[in-house]
Amino acid sequence: MLKSIASVVGAYVLSIILVLATDPLLSRLFPGEYETGHVPSDAALMTSTALFIVISILCAWVCARLAPIRAGRHVLWFFIIGEVMGIAATIPNWSENWPHWYWLSWLLSWPVSCWLGLLFSRGGEQGSTHMASHA
Repeated sequence: MLKSIASVVGAYVLSIILVLATDPLLSRLFPGEYETGHVPSDAALMTSTALFIVISILCAWVCARLAPIRAGRHVLWFFIIGEVMGIAATIPNWSENWPHWYWLSWLLSWPVSCWLGLLFSRGGEQGSTHMASHA
């Protein structure tokens, strides 16, 4: 039970750390756009979203690989936690000046990224029947 909790929570914490670690990179790629009180350009936000998607896939993969059994169930919980936290972050920011597509892109890409991470964790396994039987 503890290994299951650790795989889900650990992968989610890793995703937070990695997303926060992209801030210095984004600040260098888009100077002046990530200053307090400034809404970054669409190009900067699209880059941020692309990095988020890559990190999400990686962390879902980590969650699945660390799961002691039933990787699909662990990634489902990883997804649920992330989506709830994403909604909790979106609601108070919805009325801010940031474009709504940005918040929605993170919320909508999260489930797809989690699914892809799970698929990649299975490596060369083929066939949806095999995948469904182990979720």
